[in-house]
Amino acid sequence: MRRARALIGPASVAAYVAALAAIQATGTPGWQQLASSPAAIADGRLWLLLTSGLVIDGLPWLQLALLAVVLAVALDRLGAARLWAVALVAHVGAAVLAYAAIGLLWLVDRTLVEGAVDEPDYGVSVVLAGELGALALAGGRRMALFVGLLVLGGIGVGVADASLLANVEHLLGFVLGALTVAALGRRVP
Repeated sequence: MRRARALIGPASVAAYVAALAAIQATGTPGWQQLASSPAAIADGRLWLLLTSGLVIDGLPWLQLALLAVVLAVALDRLGAARLWAVALVAHVGAAVLAYAAIGLLWLVDRTLVEGAVDEPDYGVSVVLAGELGALALAGGRRMALFVGLLVLGGIGVGVADASLLANVEHLLGFVLGALTVAALGRRVP
């Protein structure tokens, strides 16, 4: 029983990475079917908050490799339960907070957020940001330094290549990842 439980974490990470690779390789389902947006969520299509985490944007195979490495380190340092709690809170929480801000701005002056309301929102990068936030807090000094260097590189690429919505969600995901692991406890018992 204990051995079976020990395999659940690695198997869940492998399954997620394999699903991402399969979707990337086949293009099925397409990102258009999986992406969320503030308008889609306002229309009640809440499942898109989860499915949007099955798409890789940008440099797909590089992101997939980086995500696989970060998930493996997070699994080792945090355990499976904390890893998936961080992923879920960062990915969904960042979207909900960003969409709520867009909704408030929409109520004040629609012209401020016209393009963002229907902007497709997808990608594993917020999951990655959340795990990096968790590792920066829970992983010790060397890990925090390593994460800092990765984040600086990611910010350089992100600011140049990503939308304002994506950049805000990345920052929120990083912070939510750190807050989640702080709330749950830093290390596996």
